[in-house]
Parts: sequence; structure tokens; C-alpha cells
Amino acid sequence: MGTHCMLLAALVLCLTYDAAAREPWDQGRAKEMVTRVLEVEKDGKLPWNAIPWRIDVDNAMKEAQSTGKPLFVFFFVPQTGPPREACGLEGRLLRTYSLADAKVVGLVKAHCVPVKVPLKKGQDFPLDWPALRKWATAFRFSNGRGFTGCSLVSSDLAVEYGNSGSARISEILEAPAFSPRQVHGMLVRGMERLTEERSLRVERRISDFERQREVSRFRTGVTRAVQMESKRKLPPSGYSLEQALELYRMAGTVPGK
Repeated sequence: MGTHCMLLAALVLCLTYDAAAREPWDQGRAKEMVTRVLEVEKDGKLPWNAIPWRIDVDNAMKEAQSTGKPLFVFFFVPQTGPPREACGLEGRLLRTYSLADAKVVGLVKAHCVPVKVPLKKGQDFPLDWPALRKWATAFRFSNGRGFTGCSLVSSDLAVEYGNSGSARISEILEAPAFSPRQVHGMLVRGMERLTEERSLRVERRISDFERQREVSRFRTGVTRAVQMESKRKLPPSGYSLEQALELYRMAGTVPGK
């Protein structure tokens, strides 16, 4: 068997094993999650706004560069629907479950420059930062349907220290983006990576050239780690478009508009 065929067979085997090892789709649990979103929005307190969001990206960039703090970026597609701060269902789930969590809020407030970035359907991803190139590509192919996510970005915009990963409706039951524990863990790892990089930058036992080389190597390793942590998964067994549409209808959202 040729090398290409062997790699393809291995990929199919991995995907088959992954699908078999995962829990099947549970529409009841998914509906419970959407119901909680509706309850929190009806209450009107908007707990995710305990994070002091910046809305001017240029000013947020300048603040990050002057303080050395990383940017914590929340991007989402505004869509038609009933809630204040109109947002696609995916973004509403992310902010209700993860961005309203006290531990997440506390970490972001203490160590990051948080910024909200609305994404417009039919337009390019608005941030041309090197750290977010993969997000820009993903958005280009998403058709603007509820695209959302969070990213922890270096103050020089060159590298991601962590991100929420994919946040599609088909992943509602298992995506890290919808888990406050996992988003908090991502932020903790990201801040540890930033601390380690800062230590490299002030290391006095090596030359400037060696220091720059070590930082570059470190960032390459971080990028690979983040990519591994945020891989997308195929929809679980039992998931269907009809079930997704039921969730959108529950939320009063018209997907893709």
C-alpha cells in the first residue's frame, strides 16, 4: 500500500474511532441549553458585560501594546432575533455559558484587554492580524452563519496563546467554547504561555540573537499546541439539520440572516 493510501486509511480509522467514542446527539440536552440562554436574556442583566469590553479595536490594540497585556477577542455575527445585543445563537450560547462565568470574568478583567468584534456576513474578517489568519479563513468559508469564538492574542498581534475552538451548533454538547471550565482552562494555559515568553525575553544569560531565536521557537510551539487544542470535530451520530433548525426556532433566530 502506498504512503498516501496508508495515511488516508489511518485518517478514516481515526475519524471512525472518534465518532464511535463520542456520545450520540441528545436533542433534549441541546434544547435545555438553549432554554437557559433564553432565561438569562429575559432576565436582562447581561452578565457577560461584567467584562469591560472595548468596542474600538484600534484603541484596544494601543492599550495592549502600551500595557503588554494580551487581547481577549470575542467575535460574533449579529443576526436577526429577539435579544438585546443581537447575536447569532452560537454567540449567545458562548456568552451565556462561558463569558458570564465568574472565574472567566475575573481572569479577563485582571489580565487582558477585552474587545468585542462584530463580523458582517458577506464581508471579510475585519482583523488582519497574523495571529488570527486561521479564523479569517474559517470565517470566509462559514457563510457567516452564526460564526463565533474567543481568542487570546499577543499584544503585538503575532500569536495566539489560546482560543475557544470551534463553536458550531453541531458541537453544542461538547465544544470547549460552551464550557466555562474549559474556557477558563484555556485562559490559564494562555497566561502561563505568556509568562513563560516574558521570562525568555528577559533572560540575561543568552545573547540578543539567541533570545530572539528562542522566543521564535517558543511561539512556533505555542501555535502548534493551540492548533491541536482547537481542532474541529465532525457532528456526532444522530445529529441532523432538522434538529439544528428546531434550536434556531426556539431561540427566535433565523440562521444566516
